[in-house]
Formats: sequence, structure tokens, C-alpha cells
Amino acid sequence: MKLSKLLLASAVTFYVIYDVVSTIAAFNYLGTFQYEKSTLLKASFDIAGVPGFITIKLILSMMALLLAYMLVDRFKQFQGVGMGLLVGATLSGAFVGTSNLNIIFNGSSIWIAGIDSGTIAAAIIVGCSVLGFILSPQDRSVKLPAL
Repeated sequence: MKLSKLLLASAVTFYVIYDVVSTIAAFNYLGTFQYEKSTLLKASFDIAGVPGFITIKLILSMMALLLAYMLVDRFKQFQGVGMGLLVGATLSGAFVGTSNLNIIFNGSSIWIAGIDSGTIAAAIIVGCSVLGFILSPQDRSVKLPAL
């Protein structure tokens, strides 16, 4: 199995499934959805409840992950960025899901240096994609004009 497919599977597992399950668990514990950072997800919950939240989360997350996978699979020059996005989605999904479960076990989501878990997750994704861009092999050949 290709590395890109494994990264896509891990991103779906953590960024989509683990986040949805842990968010619903935190909602059941708190009885409110007000801690959710995304305005769109909050609105989908207000309009259609848990099924609306799950539907919008699945659609948006899968679109983003499939676009990242396409960067890896179809566009050689953006392979590093796509890999970084998939790694970042996996790591941020694991972090946010754990932060959601921390609400149940400790009464609060995870904050680091005054920064909430949603902002940290966004920084993880951006950082991994920038790192993927920087570390991706580049065609460094120099072509001289014909005389």
C-alpha cells in the first residue's frame, strides 16, 4: 500500500472519526455545543442537531482530505504539501479528539500557553504542510539558454 493511502486512512481515522466521536461524547457530557470553534459546525448543530453536525463535518473533512490526497497523488510539485496536510490532519485530529475527551475526564479542553486546542490544531496543520513544502525534493537543475 502506498504511503499516501496510509496517510489518508490515518487522517480519516483521527481527523474525522475520532474527532466526531469525541465531540459527541463531550457534548453528551456537557449538554451543550457552545465550545465548538467552527461557526459552520455550530450552526449545523443548531439547525439539525447531532445528525447535521456529523453530516457537515464528514462532508467538509472528506473534501479537504481528498484534496490533500490529490495533491500527493496527481501533482508532483505539491506532493510535499499534500503529505504535510495529511500528516497535520492526523496529528491535529488526534490532539483535538484527546482534548475533547479531556473535557469528560478533567472538565476542560487542553490549553497550552493560553492557546485553545482548535488554534493549536490549525497551527499543527499549517506547520506540517509548510514543513512538507520545505522538505519536498525540488528539481534544482539549471537550464542555460541556447546561444
